[in-house]
Amino acid sequence: MAYQVLARKWRPKQFEEVVGQGHVTRTLQNAIRQEKLAHAYLFTGTRGVGKTSIARLFGKAIRCENRQENCNPCLKCAACLDVDSGNSMDYSEIDGASNNSVDDVRSLIENVQYLPTRGKHKIYVIDEVHMLSVSAFNALLKTLEEPPHHAIFILATTDPQKLLGTVISRCQRYDFKNVPVEVLSNHVQKIAVAESITFSNDKIPQKLAELGKGSVRDTLSIFDQVLGLSEGAKVTEESLTAALGLAGTSAMKELLTSLLIGEAKTCTKIYRGLVDENIDLKKLCDQILDGFYEIINSIDDQQKLFATGIIKEKSLDGITIAEIFWMYESLVKDFAWALTSLNPEKVVLILLQKVCLRRSILAGDDVKLGEVPQTVGKPEAGASEKVEAPKKLTKTWNDFLNYLRQTSPATASNLEHGNLLHEVNHAVLPLKFTVAFPEDAAVFQDFIEEKDVYARLKNQLSDFYEVDIDKIQFLTKILSHEEKQDKNFRTKVEIDEEIKLNSEEERRQKILNNPFVKEAEKLFNAKIDKIILND
Repeated sequence: MAYQVLARKWRPKQFEEVVGQGHVTRTLQNAIRQEKLAHAYLFTGTRGVGKTSIARLFGKAIRCENRQENCNPCLKCAACLDVDSGNSMDYSEIDGASNNSVDDVRSLIENVQYLPTRGKHKIYVIDEVHMLSVSAFNALLKTLEEPPHHAIFILATTDPQKLLGTVISRCQRYDFKNVPVEVLSNHVQKIAVAESITFSNDKIPQKLAELGKGSVRDTLSIFDQVLGLSEGAKVTEESLTAALGLAGTSAMKELLTSLLIGEAKTCTKIYRGLVDENIDLKKLCDQILDGFYEIINSIDDQQKLFATGIIKEKSLDGITIAEIFWMYESLVKDFAWALTSLNPEKVVLILLQKVCLRRSILAGDDVKLGEVPQTVGKPEAGASEKVEAPKKLTKTWNDFLNYLRQTSPATASNLEHGNLLHEVNHAVLPLKFTVAFPEDAAVFQDFIEEKDVYARLKNQLSDFYEVDIDKIQFLTKILSHEEKQDKNFRTKVEIDEEIKLNSEEERRQKILNNPFVKEAEKLFNAKIDKIILND
């Protein structure tokens, strides 16, 4: 007997076998039980979630001559066997993509008028119904609204937005959900037991389910593909990654860890190794994004996160949540255009290196050729735990902000929306820092006052000023609009903006007073009224 793929072999034959669409099957079973059948149904949802399978199951249950107590078809009567063999005169499955013309629909309408050869109902399933032309829809409308008593239409589509509102309004609509990963994983394990298939570790069914992205058919197709490369009936992680063109778990662990702690050389080495192995670049980008999603999703339980083996222990030391969000958002945006660029392999590598060097880039530091940039996380054992502060005789608040940009860029950014209310007297302990925020910048104060941020900031002040933490006093304050004016108070952002504007004005004046520009104005008898500066 010829091999039958898992997606077909395990197609549900009873309502209880349907995976992840209980809200639909219960409603349809009740409709059969109470004999409240509509004349038209619309099944919508992404591919592979069971629309056509349930349509066939529903159609068989309606026409079954020996229906079971739970409204399942018996699968043994002539009506059921005819549907399974494709020889039924009273059950038709039509592909909307290849039968989308007006003539095809007119032929269907003519056939609808005839009574069923056996039983009470004739069932018409139109798959991918959104592919019908507008003219074909218009021809079908009247029949959908007032079909013969014996006719039932079941329309299935992955794109309901393309359907005319007049069509949707004539149908009972059922929205199929993407199947949760846990449900898909259990389904894979159930099939594996029945087919005498084993897994080298418990994570493989979960991985297959994740790759299926909510689709039962896609999950089983991937399962089939992996089985084709597996020895015997045992699926290993190696056969899974090789069959699907994925990076192995250990390589992904090293890659994600290097991105987090900022080891650009390690990241480059791993990436080039994966490319040499002919790993699918889009799948690799998906794996990286999935890894960051898992990190963000499990950030409150780091021990559990480390236990899963996604990243190494201590790879999150010194990294803020805001920083991880920035990395994820940056990669999502950049991967989108990198994969369509002229040389995606090289572009993706540069993007990964950019993430590794993020702190130097955001702080405006130039990493010279040949230099090894400092890693983001804590140094290895034996090295100093502190990021070195600038060596200056008098350390200013601006010096501290520059230092902070390297260790906590999000905190530095929030502090810049305020400023010191008074200069710090370095000769007197404890050192007293009072940072004021305008009343319209209270959100930035809220961030600084968060328990974890506040505690980390005091530690950073202690490190930078080389003073015990109990000798640091740090307070925040909100200034009203009137207080801000009375004290002539300006935030760091406002000061920087003023400096930038003054600098731009100086550049404009320098251009206007350039002898060549003056000569050009005389030559053309004109005045320059606008200068656009390129940064």
